[in-house]
Amino acid sequence: MEKKLLKIKICGMKFHIQKISDLYPDFMGFIFYPKSLRFVGYNFSIPKNIIDKKILRVGVFVNESEENVLRISKNNELDFIQLHGTENSVYCKQLFKKKLRIIKSFRIDNFFSFKNTIDYIPFCTYFLFDSNTINYGGSGKKFCWKKLEEYNFKTPFFLSGGIGINDFEKIKKFLHPKIFGIDLNSKFEIFPGRKDNFLLNKFIKKIRES
Repeated sequence: MEKKLLKIKICGMKFHIQKISDLYPDFMGFIFYPKSLRFVGYNFSIPKNIIDKKILRVGVFVNESEENVLRISKNNELDFIQLHGTENSVYCKQLFKKKLRIIKSFRIDNFFSFKNTIDYIPFCTYFLFDSNTINYGGSGKKFCWKKLEEYNFKTPFFLSGGIGINDFEKIKKFLHPKIFGIDLNSKFEIFPGRKDNFLLNKFIKKIRES
């Protein structure tokens, strides 16, 4: 199988956004979920330099009202919205009809059935597979990647959940025809929302040179 260049998504951005943007990730995620330690606030404005650098902007929402999602997406010219809660496919369909591009997150454990993603396929550009934890993301915990061998649908996905600097070799060996990118968050933080520029720079370079 031909190895594809993985896209890099840095999620949970809150502090030192300019500095991290200088690493030119493919995507940057901003969390609009009030219970998250990485919540940027409903009136947050993504810095213009992110747009200038052509870094794709992702707004992360958890069971948010359609009205708020539309308002925040418009105000920040979001490229994607990431639905990280228990949003159903009807909700996704409504936002899709509003011309929003959607990344839908699913929490994976050994009992998860990928048939649960079928109804979302028509409305989502990408899926994101994360660990099944009490909170909605940012746990720093992994799920068993071998579980993804069961995923055989057409929608490309981001791999998420506790990916850290020591996972480079594991990612390098991970082969799946539908993996699109990796989602980096808590394992590259000094504290919630404050990313470690040195670790991220080192890791991103290794991924892009591999």
